[in-house]
Amino acid sequence: MAGNNLQQRKTASTKQVSADTSAGHANIHKGAVASDRGSRHGWWRIVARIVVTLLGLSVCLSYLITETALWGYQSKWTNWRNFVPRKQQIFSQQELALYDGSNPDLPLLLAVEGDVYDVTAGRGFYGRGSAYNIFVGRDASRAFGTNCLSSKDHLTHDTRGLTEAELGGIKGWHRFFDNHQEYVKVGSVVLDPIDPAAPIPPPCTNAAPKPGSK
Repeated sequence: MAGNNLQQRKTASTKQVSADTSAGHANIHKGAVASDRGSRHGWWRIVARIVVTLLGLSVCLSYLITETALWGYQSKWTNWRNFVPRKQQIFSQQELALYDGSNPDLPLLLAVEGDVYDVTAGRGFYGRGSAYNIFVGRDASRAFGTNCLSSKDHLTHDTRGLTEAELGGIKGWHRFFDNHQEYVKVGSVVLDPIDPAAPIPPPCTNAAPKPGSK
């Protein structure tokens, strides 16, 4: 009987040692895995710090050399106002005409191919009395294409009869305002339909220069 008890104690002791050994191996494995993960996370933190530091140095050098944060690059994406959710307004042509600069308390708005842009930042070019104020408060897409600022017939959204080059010019100015660093799209204008029976505006024989990259 005593022999059986002794044998049972030895067997239990052997099982306990085996269990302890297995648990020890498992803990060692878990510790190695955790250490490996920590090491990899540590490298990512180092890389992230290096990238942030280099970006910071780049911005500082850019300001010192070009006075801009992105080495002179400017577009609508460098204007913080384009990241602020903005409700797009629908204007009638009569409503848009109110923003022609005659009221100094209102912004300056112009339209190209139906899209309305706030060009108040360019008041020196588009404000009251300036050479290009004729574009403000209306959609004068035709004049952007024909380069004709001296004829009221061309200060219209009527683009009938224009050449492919002139239509391409309108598209180019549309992209210019849409991608400008300071001008912001604020809505669209509902344009009166053009009567197909109405006469096409006559060709412009004395075109004045249209605005440059203002």
